[in-house]
Amino acid sequence: MSSVLLAAVRCDHGDVDALLNEVGQTLCGQGKRVQGALQTRGLDNGECHCADMDLQIIGSDRSYRISQSLGPQSRGCRLNSGALAECAAYLEQNLSSDVDLLILNRFGRGESEGKGFRDLIGAAIASDVPVLTALRPAYVEAWAAFGAEMACELPTERSAVLDWFQDVQDARACA
Repeated sequence: MSSVLLAAVRCDHGDVDALLNEVGQTLCGQGKRVQGALQTRGLDNGECHCADMDLQIIGSDRSYRISQSLGPQSRGCRLNSGALAECAAYLEQNLSSDVDLLILNRFGRGESEGKGFRDLIGAAIASDVPVLTALRPAYVEAWAAFGAEMACELPTERSAVLDWFQDVQDARACA
């Protein structure tokens, strides 16, 4: 089994959400079993400087609104941690060990504080399911501390992500 079950694509530049979606579609098109949640953004709702954010469950019509309206003058974090927790619980309840890849939109503030998708990532690791996520520079240290020798960072490149996935699949086949 590959010791690098966790991979994070850096969010330094480019549309990481589109990349994760493209990788998921590519792998599903190859017959791989992919689960997880991808972030989508709606139009700016006019109440603040941010667009609404949803997590779309891969292969499902189910989605979770993870942003909340805080009013027109708000500058604080709009993340709805309750909706994120509900999404994580749903994914963990439906996680099976025959999944080829779990894709999660971010390893961010919640995960760095032991919340968000952190327990789900732990459940995936315990089931030897590889996890692909995205990572902002502010959370690199938390990612490294959490993942230790099981984690790596990847460039924002489709080929790098698919190469990592193939390496993990090859290692799983040999185990």
